[in-house]
Amino acid sequence: MFLLAFDVKAKLQRNHSSNVIPLGSWLSPIANRTSWLSPSGLFAFGFYPQGRKGFAIGIWLHTQPKNTIVWTANPDNPPLSSNATLNLTSDGMLLLRTEQGEENFTANFLDDPEPADSASMHDSGNFVLYDNSSNVVWQSFSNPTDTILGGQNLSSNDQLMSRSNHSSRRFRLWMDTRGNLVSYPVNSTDGPENAYWSVYTFAGSIVSLSLNQRGLLRLIDYSSTLIILANESYPGKKETRIVYRAILDSDGIFKLYSHHFWGNSYTSSNVSLEWSAVHDQCEVNGFCGLNSYCIGTGYKAECRCYPGYHFMDPKNKLLGCFNNFSEDGCSKGPVIPYDITAMRNISWGDFPYSVVSTKQENCYKSCLGDCNCGAAFYLYKNGTCNKYKLPLRYGRITNIPVIAFFKVIPANRPPNPVILMDSKKKIILILSVTLGSIAVLWSVIALSCFFIYRHQVHRYRKLSPENVNVEFAENFTLRSFSYNELENATNGFKEKLGGGSFGSVYKGRSIDVNVLTADEILLSNWVYNCLVAGQLDKLVEDENVDIRTLERMVKVGLWCIQEDPTLRPPMKNVILMLEGTMDIAVPPSPAISHS
Repeated sequence: MFLLAFDVKAKLQRNHSSNVIPLGSWLSPIANRTSWLSPSGLFAFGFYPQGRKGFAIGIWLHTQPKNTIVWTANPDNPPLSSNATLNLTSDGMLLLRTEQGEENFTANFLDDPEPADSASMHDSGNFVLYDNSSNVVWQSFSNPTDTILGGQNLSSNDQLMSRSNHSSRRFRLWMDTRGNLVSYPVNSTDGPENAYWSVYTFAGSIVSLSLNQRGLLRLIDYSSTLIILANESYPGKKETRIVYRAILDSDGIFKLYSHHFWGNSYTSSNVSLEWSAVHDQCEVNGFCGLNSYCIGTGYKAECRCYPGYHFMDPKNKLLGCFNNFSEDGCSKGPVIPYDITAMRNISWGDFPYSVVSTKQENCYKSCLGDCNCGAAFYLYKNGTCNKYKLPLRYGRITNIPVIAFFKVIPANRPPNPVILMDSKKKIILILSVTLGSIAVLWSVIALSCFFIYRHQVHRYRKLSPENVNVEFAENFTLRSFSYNELENATNGFKEKLGGGSFGSVYKGRSIDVNVLTADEILLSNWVYNCLVAGQLDKLVEDENVDIRTLERMVKVGLWCIQEDPTLRPPMKNVILMLEGTMDIAVPPSPAISHS
């Protein structure tokens, strides 16, 4: 329930003025009494609106144009309904009654909670429960949420948690047990790779963060000052009252504000930012969510998605981005036709899983052919290629000379990498890849023709006289055929065997073939069967070839002739697969594809 750590038996002078809250008092969001005020009316404890129709219990400072929340009970809980009530019962329990049941605020933090005799809302902003001996049973100052006020400390191992709309807690400021004050994103480990602001005292576990009522913000060891973070102490002139508050703001930055009030009833006021731990929102790790980056300076930074990514919620761009393809690039299946998009002067956190000294053009090729790589950046300073898995954290624009490469799937699947470089380099790159693609395409066609020729010659040599009757003229010579001539001569390469002979015409002479099966007649099926059976040597007979190279080229050829156009890889990937820089999955059977 509450984020409480009791300082039981601590002495506070009970305020015997009219703001003493006796047993039996109660509050409701819709009753005449919704809060308990401090003697001056500057602070209030009670119900305040949260969300569209809900309510929360907290403490606020009366400011214009709206109240400033300085403490919230149970900040992780959903809003309360208008039917909720808060009672200081006759037996000394501060009890919240909701539609779901009753919750005792103190019973969740003490095995045997001591009953209160009264309560008080102080002008310091501290809400206190007392026993019948004026000892403190519980106080809000010992249990801060996102703010500390003048006269309040953040003790060792305590922390402030930022709030956005009084619900989402994205950042934390921790006074750790070694005397260090450190800021982290929520749900991150307590390591230097996640910390974005810190102050180290090296003094041990007795250090506290203290803010006095004159605006002195410091780290103290007992009562001695170790480090002064801000000192805004100065005598007021026209102001009747100055209230200081230090808050871990919703953007993750620890700030000190001053509220200046005028008049007997504090009806006039203004607020000033006196000190800030960080002056740039993009310096905050996690200001922008996963797979997004921060751009801008000061307190008006903006979050944007990396190329190929989309906002989780366009109305709340701080939540991060997602991609339109699976993050598991190593799953079995067809080779995904990724593209590469590049951006300059951008970086992100975490550690790369691979760091290799290489050339820039080899960096994006290496990521493109690596199923684990979601993005990479090339660091010009030392000439290294740094590859990262997804998701990417803590992205921001930087002055470091780097170029980042992102693996994406374009909507129209263009054949060439889209690299955002200088116009001349871009033209050279496109021309090089295009010419290379044409050369590889003709290589694949030549290889296919070679297989067709070798297959036919091999079959002709194997045919026995009992099964085949071939009449060759003495001046018989081989000649080349066009694709249309072969298709017409073989009836589309798909003539079925009906128990008789397979009829084909060769230079006007008849060839009767009974030994070939239908799958073998369809060359692509025969090549596929040789591939899956591990018998690619049948394709080259007695020729001495590198089987691995042959297998790679056969796989590429089978992927390129898939009936479904969406299964065919782009020429960029064909180049990488033929070079051996990209893994090639076993393609689907052409028989299934054609069917």
